[in-house]
Amino acid sequence: MRAQARRAHVPAPRLVTKASATPEQAAARSERYTADPSLPSPTAKADAMGSTVLAYLITGPIVFGGLGLLADRWLEVTGLVALGIIIGMALSLYIIWLRYGTSQAPLTVDTRKGPTTAAQPHNEEIQ
Repeated sequence: MRAQARRAHVPAPRLVTKASATPEQAAARSERYTADPSLPSPTAKADAMGSTVLAYLITGPIVFGGLGLLADRWLEVTGLVALGIIIGMALSLYIIWLRYGTSQAPLTVDTRKGPTTAAQPHNEEIQ
């Protein structure tokens, strides 16, 4: 009986929540997450980038392998096809790294927000 009596006098835990947003903060948040219908969606941009990377990875070895095959037949030697494929893959990876892998994001100009860099944090809570 004593345990039940002690539990009855314990205050209920207090619920802690975020403070309500001011009208300016709410307007800024709604503007931030509003998609501009004239621009492509982020999903379409990601799909286009993936397709471009895949095209680089496929066409580089094919083109340079073909050049190696032509050089093989013209010079009547062997091994230039393999060398061409390796060079094509290396150049494809280098182009992908230059275009998408560097940390220097291209500068974009949004007339509403002014100049900003294209690289933005992925976590919305950080911003």
